[in-house]
Amino acid sequence: MIVDWSTVSRQLSAYPQGVHRLLAPCPIARFESVECELGTFPTVLREMLKTFNGAELFNNCGPLVTIFGISQIPPLPPLEWAPDWYVDKFTPAWREFSGNRDEWAIAMMNYGGLIVLSRDGSVREWDTSERCFSPWTLTVEAWINQILREGEEFMKT
Repeated sequence: MIVDWSTVSRQLSAYPQGVHRLLAPCPIARFESVECELGTFPTVLREMLKTFNGAELFNNCGPLVTIFGISQIPPLPPLEWAPDWYVDKFTPAWREFSGNRDEWAIAMMNYGGLIVLSRDGSVREWDTSERCFSPWTLTVEAWINQILREGEEFMKT
C-alpha cells in the first residue's frame, strides 16, 4: 500500500510551529548512493524520502517519534540530529543483529521502540529493552495513523 506522503506532510504542517520538524527531501544522488549500498528501497520508503528526509514528530519536551531519513553530507551537527538515527546508519546494524537482509530500520519511538519496515511493506516494533517484537504488525499507513492518534494524546501530557 502506498502512503500519500504529501497529505501526511500537509497534516503535520497544520500543527503549530515547533510541534514537528521535517527535514528537506533527500537529494536524488544521495538516495541512489545509499540504494547501491543497501538495496532498493521499498516504494513506501522511497516516496517518504522524496517528501521529507527524516522527521521528529510531536515534540513535547522531546519528540514522540523520530523518523529516520538518509544521512546528509556534510552531516547535521550531533546536537541537531542523532548521528546514527538514519536509515543508512541504523539498517546495517539492524540487519546484522536480526539476520534479516530485507528489513529497514525507519524510526525510533521515544520509549525505545525501533520501527522496522519489511520488504512487503509491513511495520513492526522491536522493543530495544525487552529485545523482542511487539505483538502487532501494521501497514505503514496504519502505523502513521496510529502515530497521529498517539501524538495527539502525547501533546496533552
